[in-house]
Amino acid sequence: MKIVKLLAVGLLSVSLANAQDVMQKSMSMMEEGMTQIQQGFLNNNVKLIENGAKLVNDGNALFSKKELIAQYLPAEKKHLANHASNVSKRIALDVNVLSLNLEEKAYIKASNAYSDILNACSSCHAIVRNW
Repeated sequence: MKIVKLLAVGLLSVSLANAQDVMQKSMSMMEEGMTQIQQGFLNNNVKLIENGAKLVNDGNALFSKKELIAQYLPAEKKHLANHASNVSKRIALDVNVLSLNLEEKAYIKASNAYSDILNACSSCHAIVRNW
């Protein structure tokens, strides 16, 4: 019986560590992507904006499932997994809007989509992380 409990605790620990790794990788990719997008807008560099948008999208996809988000959150915040998942969907939509506006050379609209992404990130961090 002790072995079963130890295995269960070990499996839970590995699962939580994996969620941490995925979360950290996701946030790192999104941070780098947001930085590239901002630099692209500041320097009129569409390629940098596109690369940044891809990083944000890829990082967001890593940490978008409610179940994975819930694994990362402490017990008293697990109910916020739904909010974080909705923010992830909002970010995915905004990245798509940004990309479409870049294709149309509608740079002001693209920068507004970037602002929406930043607002979504800030909202999640404020609510989930108690800023």
